[in-house]
Amino acid sequence: MYIPNPQQILSAGLAVCGGLKDVVSPTNPKLTSIAHGQVLDYAIEKCLDDDGNIRCTKPFLVQEDRCYVVEWRTKGVVSHTTLEVRDAGSGEVVYYRDTNGEWTPEKGELVYLDFKPKVWKTGNDIVEYVVRTCK
Repeated sequence: MYIPNPQQILSAGLAVCGGLKDVVSPTNPKLTSIAHGQVLDYAIEKCLDDDGNIRCTKPFLVQEDRCYVVEWRTKGVVSHTTLEVRDAGSGEVVYYRDTNGEWTPEKGELVYLDFKPKVWKTGNDIVEYVVRTCK
């Protein structure tokens, strides 16, 4: 039997309260932004750390076989982060990417993003991100 933990319940609640609405991307108004904003990287592997810092995106819904463009940049002197797309219910990684690019989900689901630092002795940097549908 599957019993959700508090983080999964919080993720689902955020999605219901507005994390699913489409907004126009500030960088290209012709493309629809599914999710955008900024979070701290996932150096501490919790969506909400003990200091109250948000380290994951709000959950958003993706559709099966629909193309999405994921772009991010890390604000740090020497930094590199990789993207993990996680299932909002289970926390399982459903997609991993090292650079900006396109992603086509194999099934429709509620997901969130986290960004792992990959440069040794770095972390706690701000990551700006945008997810939008492909042209």
